[in-house]
Amino acid sequence: MFRIHRSASSGAHRVKRTLATLSFAAGAALGVPQPAVAQAAPGTNGSSSGSSGSSTTCAALDAVPPAVLDAPFLVFGEVHGTREVPAFVAAYLCAAAKAQRRIALALEYPAGEQHALDAFMASGGKEQDVRRLTGTAFWSRDRQDGRTSAAMLRMLDSIRALRTSNADIKVVAIDGDGAPAGRDAFMAGKLRTELDGGADRQLLLLIGGLHAVRTKGNRFNPHYESAVYLLADKRPLALTVGTSGGTAWVCQGPTPASCRATNWDINRVSPAPRTAFSLVPPSSQFDGVFFVGATTASPPVQRDAVQEQLIR
Repeated sequence: MFRIHRSASSGAHRVKRTLATLSFAAGAALGVPQPAVAQAAPGTNGSSSGSSGSSTTCAALDAVPPAVLDAPFLVFGEVHGTREVPAFVAAYLCAAAKAQRRIALALEYPAGEQHALDAFMASGGKEQDVRRLTGTAFWSRDRQDGRTSAAMLRMLDSIRALRTSNADIKVVAIDGDGAPAGRDAFMAGKLRTELDGGADRQLLLLIGGLHAVRTKGNRFNPHYESAVYLLADKRPLALTVGTSGGTAWVCQGPTPASCRATNWDINRVSPAPRTAFSLVPPSSQFDGVFFVGATTASPPVQRDAVQEQLIR
């Protein structure tokens, strides 16, 4: 990972405005109270897709480099627990759908969640549908990290809405419930199966940055082999999140009390990129950066009471 001091840039403001618009649209889809008006960011081609009152605003296609849009295996290495990363993913998927790309979004969710994800994607997104999705053991853990945040739920609902407009997007749960030492190998196996069976479909992997590095070893373990490292033969395009600093919902220990909104500057980039993507490698670990601007912590769904605001 990298850490560079911040400086002001008009690019940061453009990306921040775009993501604010996307966060509004995704939140409105779930009935979360929003400002009265949301305007598309200057320079973007805003459009809406969806049904049952849901809408997702697309980023302009020219903001996505062809090398990103056409990559068979695209990796977004993130910090869990922000509003901005899930909104960015929803924007990318919307832009890819407009370009008639077929996408499989792989999430760091236990494989046992696949049935609940499939059922939600095929549903009307009503309150009872959301309750069924978030009623599983994964969404109800005592120790909730950012994978089950309110922002992730909004992202999933945005994808569901895109699918009602014939976007060819499927969501795949790739994580296991085994010992941490075997997680990356398990995830790599699930991803390899998906890649081998979907030659005409981009595989987009949204995963914690530790699991997304291309190189062997990390500061904790020189022998560590990440899921992406284990798939080097599949030629992943691995991008790490870049921010302007901010907060994230982070678990810093094994107990529920260790999870809280935390200042998060590890992925701070300066000068801020003028576009959402940079394909200049920040280190040997990654091929580039996807930039989301300043981040805001997104608490877990249960704590954020989003379910109570889903009555349509």
